[in-house]
Amino acid sequence: MMKQAARIRWNTLFSLLSSGIRLLTNFLLFFSLARFYGPEAFGQFITAHTLSTLLLMLADFGLDLLLTTKVAQQRAQADRLFQSFGSLKMLFSAVAVLLMWLIPLAHDFSGTTRGMIYIFSFSIVFNALANFFFALFKGFEQLQHETWVSLVVNVVLLICLVLLGIFRAPIWWFAAAFTATRALALVLAAIIATRFIGLRTPSINIQEWKEVMRQGWVFGVYLLCGTLFFQLDTLLLALWQGDYVVGIYQSVMKLVALVLVLPDVANSVLLPVLSRFYHENEQRWIQLGRLLNKALWLLGLPIALIFFVFAEEVLHILYGSEKFAPAVPIMRVAAFIILLRYAWEAYGLLLTTSGRQLVKMVIVVAATAITVVLNFYAIPRYGAEGAIWVSLLVNLFVAAGFAWSARPYFKQWTLEARYILPGIFIMMIGIVLWQARTLSRWYILIAAFTLYAFIFYFIGFTKEERRLVFFAGQKPGVPPKPIHFTN
Repeated sequence: MMKQAARIRWNTLFSLLSSGIRLLTNFLLFFSLARFYGPEAFGQFITAHTLSTLLLMLADFGLDLLLTTKVAQQRAQADRLFQSFGSLKMLFSAVAVLLMWLIPLAHDFSGTTRGMIYIFSFSIVFNALANFFFALFKGFEQLQHETWVSLVVNVVLLICLVLLGIFRAPIWWFAAAFTATRALALVLAAIIATRFIGLRTPSINIQEWKEVMRQGWVFGVYLLCGTLFFQLDTLLLALWQGDYVVGIYQSVMKLVALVLVLPDVANSVLLPVLSRFYHENEQRWIQLGRLLNKALWLLGLPIALIFFVFAEEVLHILYGSEKFAPAVPIMRVAAFIILLRYAWEAYGLLLTTSGRQLVKMVIVVAATAITVVLNFYAIPRYGAEGAIWVSLLVNLFVAAGFAWSARPYFKQWTLEARYILPGIFIMMIGIVLWQARTLSRWYILIAAFTLYAFIFYFIGFTKEERRLVFFAGQKPGVPPKPIHFTN
């Protein structure tokens, strides 16, 4: 177990670096565009980028997730699995690009937005195929390769951003630079993949396609709708409210995406491990899921607190303009969305790795339908604030659905004192900081979070859990002690 824990820690580090590098670069891109080009131009860029992100999910259609789980379970068959899935991946990518080209014909976007939609369409193919190689690496639990690719690609993108910013280039040049670096990622990932498999031209085999789709359609629908219910509001705002409102809304939602990197990392690292544990040792599967659930909850609490109490300060520091003042109430509602996303991740991962992906799919399909219905009412009347309240309600629905589906574990894990006490402490901190709005709250915040760090470590985790999570190494010749999970 300790050897597996060490591997998980290293893979967590690599996944965190990969996601962190990518998200930091994207954040700097979005932050720079919002700060220096204004809400309207930022909204144009985000509209095109969001469309490409949604259609990337169609290009994926669950094949990445399915490949990771299958390779984790059948590593000797990795070459055959990659070959079987590869041609279908290329077909879905082509369909996604075609749809991206057709969208501007169905709606009267601004000329700048339309141009960036066409540019971002090519990033769909590059991203989809690069992610397919990354899924292969995850199946082998070799996440360091994705880290190196992300580092190289995003350093190149940062250099491009600096040069474009210096010369105050038109905004569509930023879209072109983003797309070009995705192509570089694909080339580098393909070169590394030759260490694991032989790269051959994917063959068209209708029978194999049917078999893959039979196994993977649930993953595909889940991934597509799981992205839609969280990002569809941006597209509806673009259609009904315009580029400026999209810019205001996304100035917050990009910050939300940045802090959600931790649940994403947990998913990337633990998906293959939990898939294997469920088939090999169900007790370990439960233990690891419980530890993940608690760790994410403890991490999500202070992040949500900052979003709620310090919304004005954070937005002012980042964007430095009164033009983004309407985003303050949006950010405060987003704090609760963040907490829900951290709280449900472990339950969703347990459902996936135990073969109950169909349950997750039904929940997110229902969530997507609810998003559309509620936003038809909320966005025309209340704009971005209406959209964020709908997002909160839908995220609450999804969290409740996942928790109910995993209810044998939900009650036991959530009612644990080590789960509840940190939540009470954060609530008390929030009340103090809110009441001290007229004072300098930074000193109070530093003191409070220093205390929370002790609560996180000593109260949040048992001694055995701390040894498993934070264990740095084992002395040579000394066998590790057995791990016992207790309350």
